[in-house]
Amino acid sequence: KKKSPFQWAQLEAGGVALPAAGGGVSGVSANNSASAYASGTDWSKVDKSMTEELEKDKPEGEEALNELFKSIYGKANEDTRRAMNKSFQTSGGTVLSTNWDEVGTTDYEKERQAPNGMDWKTWEGDKLPMKDDNKDKD
Repeated sequence: KKKSPFQWAQLEAGGVALPAAGGGVSGVSANNSASAYASGTDWSKVDKSMTEELEKDKPEGEEALNELFKSIYGKANEDTRRAMNKSFQTSGGTVLSTNWDEVGTTDYEKERQAPNGMDWKTWEGDKLPMKDDNKDKD
């Protein structure tokens, strides 16, 4: 049985059959296609202006630092990303390096570097050896 490319919604009412969607004939006139939105607002222009406004806004403080790190990580090659991940995770968040040659050979868990005035401690409160502690012994 052959399928008809028309919609027969108004068959009994004596109306004209409308072409099916994708039938090649547009039911919208050229005058009505000027605005694709019912509100008459061109949302493409609004989106473009919002994007430009967001690009003009410069982040400040910690947000600016995070944006910098995101930019470095996003544009980096695989070795740089690996170096950033390993150095940050194994150092407990105290080191962030992009040099894989250095990070690949350094054991940040043995050479701990706590921020100035702070000490590495276990959950029980026992102090762990740090890189600066080894210098004091020499």
